[in-house]
Amino acid sequence: MSLLGTSGATRVPEGPRAGWDPLLPDVVLAPGAVADLLLGLWGLLPAGTELGGTTLGGTSPPGGVGVAAARTVMVRLASEEAARTASLAGGLVLRDEESTPLALLEQPVQQGDGTEVVGTLRGLRTRELGESSGRAVDLADPSLRGRAVLFLSRPATAADAEDLRTWSGWRGAPLLLVPEQAASRRRLATASLLAMAERLAQEQGAVGAEVRTVPLDLREPQRDDALVAALAGALGSPSVRLLTDTAPAGSAAEWGRAREQLVLGTGDPCAALAPGAEVQLRDWMPPRSRRGLTIMFTGLSGSGKSTIARDVARWLEVEAGRAVTILDGDRVRRLLSSGLGFDLASRELNLRRIGFVAAEVARHGGVAICSPIAPTASIRAEVRRMAEQTGDFLLVHVSTPLAECERRDLKGLYALARAGTLREFTGISSPYEEPEDADLRVDTSVVSREVAAGAVADLLRCGGWADGGPR
Repeated sequence: MSLLGTSGATRVPEGPRAGWDPLLPDVVLAPGAVADLLLGLWGLLPAGTELGGTTLGGTSPPGGVGVAAARTVMVRLASEEAARTASLAGGLVLRDEESTPLALLEQPVQQGDGTEVVGTLRGLRTRELGESSGRAVDLADPSLRGRAVLFLSRPATAADAEDLRTWSGWRGAPLLLVPEQAASRRRLATASLLAMAERLAQEQGAVGAEVRTVPLDLREPQRDDALVAALAGALGSPSVRLLTDTAPAGSAAEWGRAREQLVLGTGDPCAALAPGAEVQLRDWMPPRSRRGLTIMFTGLSGSGKSTIARDVARWLEVEAGRAVTILDGDRVRRLLSSGLGFDLASRELNLRRIGFVAAEVARHGGVAICSPIAPTASIRAEVRRMAEQTGDFLLVHVSTPLAECERRDLKGLYALARAGTLREFTGISSPYEEPEDADLRVDTSVVSREVAAGAVADLLRCGGWADGGPR
């Protein structure tokens, strides 16, 4: 069976249909670990490689595809207890984000720090989720064997195009491979890379070239290059060229500068790139005035976060014409996070839910404004990472001092906290870590709500996220 089906569904080599128990312990893998799993099922990972890890195992990849010994991998679980349970059960079902059971880790053995299990992969089901759009490579397709391989994870620069004109691989109907990936702040989506690869092949006059996707999650240059080499080896490729964030070094640096210009909305980012890339790049990273944005207001209860957030939302809608979604802390608590407590774990889960919704709003070009307390630097950083997968992120610290917030006590919460009725209340019985990475600080004990909201509006206008200004 092929690794990847023509429908775009990612396929895995399936084991015997009998012999696995749906009641075995299981784990849902992150997308990067799923990509590693698919490569591991075809013997392209060195034995012992951690699924989702940043390095490869200590054993060289085998010469052939589908060698059982090369399917020995390591999976890191959430706890020692989970690893012990999997080891005692004799099997661990590996699922993707849609809970499809892709593979069974047979005879897992607990090792290392106690959270690791090592076992042998056996394919179970086909993966339907992915970005391949029917263009996925089939390692078993004889028509793809023996072709030169060009791997692209970024646009070609003018220097790349000039250099590739002398590449002998064009004469043999090369195979152009792009990674399966969703769009993020640093990466173009698969569809954009496919279009760029097709145009490059056409401009170079590569008759009979094939453009396909591969389930390769890019993480660390040395690791990524080794996996591309393993893929090319499995295809019997006589020549491999890379266009990545680190190779070739000179043009990769040019692409890095162009990407920064796109993100910041400055200069002419496409000047150094090969012709034809601008349309895909502008779709990927539109001007800030049309780009998705998450604004997080953080501060103590009663600091003025929600008030400023509402004023800024109104200004963005009326004066800047942006579509705005407000994710106010209390409203989210009643709806999205109903049933959660106020211990640290529950508050962090509440913030992850806010971050997920904000990222989805930004994905579609909207502005998400959230105003939770967000007391720890780690959870704010986690929300930032989620938001920046789909758009931009701004952190506004409403730095009103505790004494002023407690004097206001708008909801009577400080009195309850002082009386011991409310436990783990931020600022009283639970700490607040002041952000060191705030894009703006406003203190409503020394400025009015109008001045505070105006400062945020100035930040948005000057940064290009909104046209016009306060009226």
